[in-house]
Amino acid sequence: MVEYVTDQNFEDEVLKSDLPVFVCFSATRCGSCFALCLVVDDLAEEYDGRMKFVMIDVEKEPQLAAKYHILPLPAVLLFRHGKSLKELGGFHDKAHLKNALNALIAEKEHSP
Repeated sequence: MVEYVTDQNFEDEVLKSDLPVFVCFSATRCGSCFALCLVVDDLAEEYDGRMKFVMIDVEKEPQLAAKYHILPLPAVLLFRHGKSLKELGGFHDKAHLKNALNALIAEKEHSP
């Protein structure tokens, strides 16, 4: 399941999460954002229990987009233990995103 996050709950939902977090920054009038949202929905089902998936609407939460220097849209940030570990700007297909997620999960499994 993909959750929508705001500035008010970003810290609790992303920075304090026990699971790695896939954060997708998008906008309603962005065609490639819509396409990525469809991919993210599929990934959220596939990685349920291993990764948390959240969406941030940059039109409603511009301060978060500014804080993380989000350009272009869509943009994905991968977080673990409150730190942004990887940024993917623009649209990426499911295979590319799965490679990034699998690498992040593998790092977690091999870290002390």
